[in-house]
Parts: sequence; C-alpha cells; structure tokens
Amino acid sequence: MGDGGERFAVGETVFLSREVRAAHRIHEIGTRAHVLEDNGAMIALHLDGADAEVVTCPSDSVASAAERVSRTPVPRAARVWLRPATG
Repeated sequence: MGDGGERFAVGETVFLSREVRAAHRIHEIGTRAHVLEDNGAMIALHLDGADAEVVTCPSDSVASAAERVSRTPVPRAARVWLRPATG
C-alpha cells in the first residue's frame, strides 16, 4: 500500500471484481480498466471496451491484473499413459 492507503498505481491495469453501476449502465465483473486516481477508499477508473467511460467505485471492487493472473487456472497438458501389455 502506498501513502494514504493507496493500493493501486496511476495507470495500472485492473479488473472489476464486482459489478459497478455508473449512470444508466452496469459494468460486468472482469471488465478491464486503468487507474486514474486512488484515494484509498475510492478509486477512479477509465474502463476499456466499447462502452468506455470514467467511473468511481470503492477500491475493494477492483483487483490488480497480477492478482487476476495468479488466480487463473493453468490448463494441464494432455498426458499419455502407457499401460504394460499383459500377455
């Protein structure tokens, strides 16, 4: 955490971990955004995508890209199992 309880750096890529209501839209979980300002309890974001806009939401409604990547399951490569021939 930075000074004043800041968790995210300006320009950092984050993802919404909760739905965020802004104006007449609801932005879905997983929407990608860039941090404009982090005041500790509240964070200003520029959302990516076709409905890009600037929103303000609680800091606990976003997760950093690094956190999201660490929680993504890693697909396992197909394994070939050889069974011994019986007789």
